[in-house]
Amino acid sequence: MSAKKKSASTDNAHFWESLSARNQHLICLGFLFILPFILFFSSTFGGEQYLGHDAIQWRAGAESIIEYNQNHDDIAHWATNMFSGMPATTISHPPQAWNFDTLLKRGFQFMYPAIEFWVLFGGAYAMLLLLGMRPLTAVFGSVAIGLSTYIPIIIGAGHNAKFFAYIYIPWIYVGYFLNTRSKINRWLAFFAFALALTLHLRAYHPQVTYFFLFPLGTLFIVDAVRAYKDAALKTFSKHTGLLLMAAVLATLITLQLYWSTAEYSSYSMRGGSEIENTEGLSQNYAFAWSQGVGELLTLVIPGSYGGASGDAYWGPKSVTSGPHYMGALVVLFFLIGVIKAKHKLKWVFLGPGIATLLFSLGENFLLLNQPMFSYFPLFDKFRAPEMWLMTTVFCFAVVSAMGLSWVADQIKPVQSKKNRGKQPGSWKQALMIAGVAGLIFAGVGFAGLSYEKPGERQQLAQQIAQQNQVPIDDPRVSQTVNRFIDNELLPQREDIARADSLRFALFFALGIGLIWFAGGRKIAPATAIGVLCVLLAADMILIDKRYISESSLVDGSLSREDVIESQAREIDRFIESNSPHEEGWSYRTLPLLDNPFNNAVPAYFYPSIGGYSGAKLGYYQDLIDGAIFSGPSGVNSSVLEMLNVKYISARGDVQLPGFETAFRDEQGTVIENLNVLPKAWYVDSVETLTSEPDVLNRISGDFDAGSVAYTTSPISSEPVADSSATATVIYYGPNRISLELSRSEPGFLVLGEIWYPPGWSATLNGEETDIIRTNYVLRGFEIPAGEHELILTLEPEWYAIGNWMGRLGTIALFGTGLFGFILYWRDNSTDDKQSDDEYSDKS
Repeated sequence: MSAKKKSASTDNAHFWESLSARNQHLICLGFLFILPFILFFSSTFGGEQYLGHDAIQWRAGAESIIEYNQNHDDIAHWATNMFSGMPATTISHPPQAWNFDTLLKRGFQFMYPAIEFWVLFGGAYAMLLLLGMRPLTAVFGSVAIGLSTYIPIIIGAGHNAKFFAYIYIPWIYVGYFLNTRSKINRWLAFFAFALALTLHLRAYHPQVTYFFLFPLGTLFIVDAVRAYKDAALKTFSKHTGLLLMAAVLATLITLQLYWSTAEYSSYSMRGGSEIENTEGLSQNYAFAWSQGVGELLTLVIPGSYGGASGDAYWGPKSVTSGPHYMGALVVLFFLIGVIKAKHKLKWVFLGPGIATLLFSLGENFLLLNQPMFSYFPLFDKFRAPEMWLMTTVFCFAVVSAMGLSWVADQIKPVQSKKNRGKQPGSWKQALMIAGVAGLIFAGVGFAGLSYEKPGERQQLAQQIAQQNQVPIDDPRVSQTVNRFIDNELLPQREDIARADSLRFALFFALGIGLIWFAGGRKIAPATAIGVLCVLLAADMILIDKRYISESSLVDGSLSREDVIESQAREIDRFIESNSPHEEGWSYRTLPLLDNPFNNAVPAYFYPSIGGYSGAKLGYYQDLIDGAIFSGPSGVNSSVLEMLNVKYISARGDVQLPGFETAFRDEQGTVIENLNVLPKAWYVDSVETLTSEPDVLNRISGDFDAGSVAYTTSPISSEPVADSSATATVIYYGPNRISLELSRSEPGFLVLGEIWYPPGWSATLNGEETDIIRTNYVLRGFEIPAGEHELILTLEPEWYAIGNWMGRLGTIALFGTGLFGFILYWRDNSTDDKQSDDEYSDKS
């Protein structure tokens, strides 16, 4: 009987090993091919599509840009419908030269995100093969890289740019390894790296790029040190030269994107605040969504902290869409990889993985993150430290694959040359050590947690006291809070954590059992690893499905416009139809009804002083924080007047001085600003203050926006009152504004448009004139007596130059690729001819 079992095991091993390398790869890729269809069945076969929150917000915010581009030959460089106006590139970039991602986004959109997952899986598989792993082990690592719970979460949330940037990361490694560790001809290797980097940069998510520079940079530094030790600097320099050339080419192709970003960065929130005198994000804002120290357990046991936001979640973050779960089996082989794997590049991934895990703690580990935030380049430009775990899981997945590869080497038949001289049973020691660690993880998740958020009882007590209008120290309040938490919340959280702890233990034990049986020759190693791949995929898909936002699924035939239009209310239609001015511009609205500064949907229907963006103009954010809601009535009417705000939408009746009700229904009320200023107006006086914070302080108080303006730039002459003066807008567009002006005396004109120096210029009767920063956020002009034509134009320097660079770079990129393929084909043809000649001679 024993002999038969051994024979069966050997037969299984022979089956897999008897397959050609080509067939093994086809089977492995076929397995990876079907996974997206299982996870995203609704959007691939179910006739639905994912239109998550951010996708809808982007489309709503881009409305003025898209509408203009569809009806004009030029491209809009200014968005007129959000935050009173802002550079268009902060919302939607100009069209780029054609590339492979163009086909991906347009030609295969109906299969999103399956095609993108194939790109991700294919890159991860190729990367792991180049790291020396066998096909089945490469499949295991690819599943870990692609199905980490955070990836489906960002797809469901509509974080498309983040997902697109991520899918090319493995291909960047592929290009790097082909250049530095492969005998493939140098031009094909050059093309592979340049193309992967280009596609990643075109996805345009600088935060993903920055985060993955840490492991990629570590790899380069390690290679440099090894080249120095091995006296191989000449070869390393050649490789580095080609990599730098490829990076330069990728940068040229995407120059337009990143030049515009560099231009904008010093003016955006991420460039700092004039009020706080900072050069980056404020630390409190940047460290929001820091991962809790104990919450790191969710990498292993996804439900240990309750999962996604809701009553069950008890982690330190204000909200969360779910954990960064990396899989029970990934944890098993990660632990083995850490203690046993001998791969030369283990620490190239493990080191950055640990570092980024610590970065994810943000404010919960200031010993490291405070100095990094203060001194490390660009670290203070990004928020949401939790996102660092995206890099952590990627790196740990590679280490896990290294661990599995080590185990596979250990349990191969002893006659294998690779195993000669190795200690039999060392894999057992590794399994036992990992098993103990797994028991500890499961034990902590099952019985070692408090399940209560710090300060939770006090917060609930305050809410209940306010709702019932009783003192917070009323005994009934504490009784209600304790009853709710002890009888409902804690049991619910405990059940979730315990269920996932047992689940983790089951998968962990199955992994150990498979390796144990394979090591004991009960089953073939190839069979064991194949089953591990299936178990890992099942584990990840089942958890992923919990956290994919099913609410973002809509009918596949609907466009984003259709979805937004379906949200229109009578209030929106009223404001939309009454906002346009006869001069061609539209009044703005403060949509208090709709979370104004975190919602772009109202801006789809009419210009708003709010919107949705994580990179607003810094001084506009200062205006929001310090001036718009100042004053005794809670809303600064003068600031709204200068921003051309004609309407405010709100719930219920609203009484504000200078406003009257214009529309009311069961959904809310619209009040009209009776003193709203026109697009351009003259003031009677200009006060020159010493600093911009002084200006903001002045407009946050009681002032008459129609009579006085504040600047920090001295003007040449004081304005003179002129009752006959006129200012008429002749043309209003995103790239050009023209006005006809008439005055009998010198004056000062204020334009209700946001001040932004890069690219904007102004001429008065054909001669250049200064655009003066006025009232902290607006544009002002000195106007002499007489009849004038004032024209403002926006011509960003980066657009024309970047456009040509992108086209030329794309031609160079694919020209290099074509040249590389020709050389490859020629070399292969020569080899085949030589083989044929040798065969003829022998015959």
